[in-house]
Amino acid sequence: MSKKLIKQTAVAALLASTVLSFSPVAMGASSLDQSVNKVKSQLSKATTHYVNPSLSGKVAPSSALYPALNTMKKNYQSVRKSVVSSKLSSSQKQAKLNELDAVYNEKISGGLVPYIDAYNYATKYLMPIMKNIQVAQDRNDFATVEKEYHKLSYQLKGRTAILYRFSGKAARDLLLQEYKKPADAKRDELMVPVTIYMSLLEIKDFLADGKVIEAKAEFGEVEALLTRLPNAANNKFITALLEEVEKVKAAVNAETLTAQQVLDSKVEGLVTVLNTNFADSTTATTDGSNSLTVTVKEDLQLVEFLGKGFFSTFTSELGVTKVNGFDPTSAQGVNYLATTFSGADSLNDLKGKTVTLPLTVNNGSELTVNFTISFK
Repeated sequence: MSKKLIKQTAVAALLASTVLSFSPVAMGASSLDQSVNKVKSQLSKATTHYVNPSLSGKVAPSSALYPALNTMKKNYQSVRKSVVSSKLSSSQKQAKLNELDAVYNEKISGGLVPYIDAYNYATKYLMPIMKNIQVAQDRNDFATVEKEYHKLSYQLKGRTAILYRFSGKAARDLLLQEYKKPADAKRDELMVPVTIYMSLLEIKDFLADGKVIEAKAEFGEVEALLTRLPNAANNKFITALLEEVEKVKAAVNAETLTAQQVLDSKVEGLVTVLNTNFADSTTATTDGSNSLTVTVKEDLQLVEFLGKGFFSTFTSELGVTKVNGFDPTSAQGVNYLATTFSGADSLNDLKGKTVTLPLTVNNGSELTVNFTISFK
């Protein structure tokens, strides 16, 4: 039998004997004042049924508290009815009811009931999830660990407020120590492993769809997380996860990018750089391979626009080695560009036109393409 179960069994036995001391209020045997005072005394002790055990390091289980709760509720309701049906004046009745309600709200509604709710929540929600996670970890079931991790995160994010709603610091601290702190620790422990596992699934999907660039980029994110993993020594789950990482790494490395795929990726990067450096005058977008659309926002002299870095950015970002067979910065290359853009003195003159440039790029291997730049 676990230590926790032994403690809870002992508490249950202790409270069972205490509950037996409760007896219904004998309404006919005492005055109304005596009955009210007796119930107030009983109610005032409600929180002791879970606070006193906590002072000895024992968590009071809800099963041991229900008899006491039911008895106090019954006596409270009985005396309340007696007050209402008594011959006291309206103001006297209200005063008695206020006395009863104040103690009931403090000790029952603010103490015993929310403690029971907190205990039930911890044992019916947190504990089963923690158990499922441990079982899944023991058999290296990554999918179940991920599923239960998200359940645990959801609980800890918003629902564990219930563990703080009852009075009695010692009991509250003990309940948090027994249930919430281990859950917090497990969530923190699994945060990086689960993130890595989810990335591995995404990488496999990328590879299945032929998205090698995306797969390689995502695996770079995985590699950056590896140093944040818990120590694999004596941790079979982390050891198994690292083995999965190696398998995916081998699959990613086995995939080679075509020269066109590399260029497509470079075009995406070019768009980002252009929109950073030329945001005042143009906006760049791309809707396919070997193409660029430049939206003119502010008119500039064409020579000024090209000379301010557009052309040099274009060639360096894409890895351009030749334009129509010429070195981009050679006299022949510059003359070719001048001919290509002839008839246009400013960006506004280019609106509605598309320029096609025969490019040779080299990003590891040489590729010749017809690259189009559309202005609008």
